[in-house]
Amino acid sequence: MLSETVWNDAFARAQLVAEEQEIPLVDVLKQTQEDRPPLHWRMEAQASRSDRLGLGETAMEEEGEIALYLTMRVGRISTPDALTYCKAMSTAFRAPLVEAAPWPEGLYYDGQSLYPPDSDTTGNWISMSLMIRYRYQDRIERPL
Repeated sequence: MLSETVWNDAFARAQLVAEEQEIPLVDVLKQTQEDRPPLHWRMEAQASRSDRLGLGETAMEEEGEIALYLTMRVGRISTPDALTYCKAMSTAFRAPLVEAAPWPEGLYYDGQSLYPPDSDTTGNWISMSLMIRYRYQDRIERPL
């Protein structure tokens, strides 16, 4: 299950980078595709799973991926420019940002993967995908 703590931290970090780049970060649940700008970031949670750390244990560990897509109309920017934007976004999940709140206790961002656009994509939109793996450990405050 995706924790609100993970989502909120990742969105805040991505928002800081997007504002610095002057590229909007859209919330796909709030903004229809028709209303999105020709160059924008969007964030999604990929598959996540969680399990107890041990039998009878109140601590859980969640693992998953946050996906950040630099989404653009075809012909909007060059590949080197897109890679520069993705590198800056990547850095926000590799090192603490001065402007950001400290990482929540128990949240660890691990490896990353970058998927360039598929050159065979048809249509008006294309995306470069940055996948950020994470682990999050939390504890039930009051045992049920």
